[in-house]
Amino acid sequence: MSGWRERLTTPREQFIPPVVWVDDPATGGFAAVSKSSDETRWRALVDADEPIITQVDDGRTPPGGIGLQPSSSCSQPSLVAAMLDALGAGAGHKVLEIGTGTGWCAAELRSRVGEHGEVVSVEVDPRIAERARGALRRAGCSVTVITADGMDGYLPAAPYDRVIATASVRAVPRAWLEQTRVGGVLVVPWGTDYCNGTLLRLEVGEDGSASGRCGMNLAFMRVREQRRNYLEPSPAELRSAQRSTTTRSIAELYEMIAYSRAAFAIGLRVPRCYRTAEELTPDHRRIELHDTTSNSWARVDLTRGAEKSDVLQFGPRRLWNEADAAYDWWLTAGRPGPQRFGLTISPEGDHTTWIDTPTSATSWLVAGPQS
Repeated sequence: MSGWRERLTTPREQFIPPVVWVDDPATGGFAAVSKSSDETRWRALVDADEPIITQVDDGRTPPGGIGLQPSSSCSQPSLVAAMLDALGAGAGHKVLEIGTGTGWCAAELRSRVGEHGEVVSVEVDPRIAERARGALRRAGCSVTVITADGMDGYLPAAPYDRVIATASVRAVPRAWLEQTRVGGVLVVPWGTDYCNGTLLRLEVGEDGSASGRCGMNLAFMRVREQRRNYLEPSPAELRSAQRSTTTRSIAELYEMIAYSRAAFAIGLRVPRCYRTAEELTPDHRRIELHDTTSNSWARVDLTRGAEKSDVLQFGPRRLWNEADAAYDWWLTAGRPGPQRFGLTISPEGDHTTWIDTPTSATSWLVAGPQS
């Protein structure tokens, strides 16, 4: 992602709100940083090639409180440049952006489509949308910002030459494809509950299908209606959990949770399985798997040098067994990396993933319209 500064034309400072949020190690949450009281730190965040959290807890937590969950952000500049390169928006194009956020990405799109192009951006949060409108207006950027659920796209201005999403999805909404011209391009952070998203670039075919290849790793916030949830087992559930052991090593666990190794593939093989992992000590790591839809949960504690590790599982699914089998599949398949995978979406909205080519014998259904 080198050379990104030359590919971005709009300073993001004018789009960053006066209060942003940062990790707070003391509480494990997020604390506010205000431009008025700590401009030096605020400006350092703006100038860094890092994402900036601009809202927590859907706006319920005010400055001075401790945020629990980031809910809006301004993306990492080098990543924005890479996504815009993949989108390929040019002079005269009509572009739909899903997730206005601060409005900075919309401003960058505006500069690419020129005076004869058009940018429509959809933001679900009314307060964020209004703030973005003001920032775009002050920057002299003509962008139509719509306050609505971006999962529905924006039909009144369709069709679009390009569609870009700034929040990740588990399933690409059918509306986005239907509102894109034949031959048009969608760039979407797409991923599973198990693994962070990938940069997915889709081209729309004459029959209404779309197909494209996966790319670089993206850690975007999930659209609100597809957010991942985890379980907090009760003492009774822990006591009743099925107990077993695994001989997997810490090195194998690393492969199971690393995007560049097996994690992306495992996520595609094990649906509705949200993963958390932590290093308790340098020699002790824990992985937990969660499926709130079936109230299924698993935990594996791995200690370096131990011949076996304890496994706890409860619920109708045996999530560790499923993930463990998917890891075996990945090994047998030749350890395919994320860039070898692609996705085809049928006219009916079914999502089929494949390795190397859309006609590959190694393909399977990963999601449907209701996922």
